[in-house]
Amino acid sequence: MSQINFKSGFLLTALIFSALAILNSCGERTPLMPNVTGRAGEVVVVINSPVWESDAGRQLNRVLSTEFPALPQAEPMFDVRQIGHGSFSNIFKTHRNIVIVSVSGQYSQSQMNIRRNVYAKPQVFLEIVSPDVEALESFVASQHERIIEELNKAELERIKEYNSRYERSAIRSQLDQSFNLSIVFPPGYSVYLDTTDFAWINFSPPTQERIQGVFVYQYEYTDPETFTTEYMINKRNEFLRQYVPGNVVGSFMTTETAVLPLFNEFMENGRYFAEMRGLWKLENGFMGGPFVSLTTLDEDRNRVITVEGFVFAPEERKRNLLRQVEGIINTLNIREAI
Repeated sequence: MSQINFKSGFLLTALIFSALAILNSCGERTPLMPNVTGRAGEVVVVINSPVWESDAGRQLNRVLSTEFPALPQAEPMFDVRQIGHGSFSNIFKTHRNIVIVSVSGQYSQSQMNIRRNVYAKPQVFLEIVSPDVEALESFVASQHERIIEELNKAELERIKEYNSRYERSAIRSQLDQSFNLSIVFPPGYSVYLDTTDFAWINFSPPTQERIQGVFVYQYEYTDPETFTTEYMINKRNEFLRQYVPGNVVGSFMTTETAVLPLFNEFMENGRYFAEMRGLWKLENGFMGGPFVSLTTLDEDRNRVITVEGFVFAPEERKRNLLRQVEGIINTLNIREAI
């Protein structure tokens, strides 16, 4: 018996060493891709200075620096960092957002190729080529929405991926029991209030300097005019007046209507969503900040669901903070009725 075991062990050892030799042989190893570098909301533009300083380059800079919608103070969609092709070294290749622009007579027309995880992950890589600067300027102007959309989507996907990786599932379970839906929250959030029709989840602990929070509220679907700016503002104000008092007696959160919220409609995975972006304020108080909400119809239960992220940060830039809560509410998933 001992002789049989010895031979089996020898054979197993030989197989292991053979496998290791194959994995470590020249050209057979696949190195792990590094994580992206750079700050949230930053874009590296690889473009030579003469093109960057032309009308085409200025057009691209304007697109990337477009004002982020519905913030109390102006902030750009992205922080732009320009480098020439000769400076595009390994230091920059792992950046999270890269736009690389090449102008040459070898190209017959302008086009944009979108790739992901070229040098790092999760990375978005926009490669724009054009035969001359005039064609480039026209192309960037025609593609400005797509350029912004791809970069913004990449920022939100990174937030969602992080939240999913480090999620503490207790909040998701609680919302599933209360509202038959799930939302993925990263560490640091806790349920502040949970009623039959309204929930309030805050990043803990909220302070006088910064608050990031999420509201979830539901109501019966009775009106075909539900998905309009006026109706959604009125419903929002009803819930906030009841459930979100301010730090001054008699104050409560409401919607700033001096500048009406922005309204957008879209389909995602076969489901209709109404998006609203605007500013909130304290009625009879002095606080305020930006919010973004998603509202959809749960046909199975004949109810309207709204999930909303809001920020209070008077001494800080708010773009990235709002993107963080936007990434949270974009994980909304409504459980199918059995």
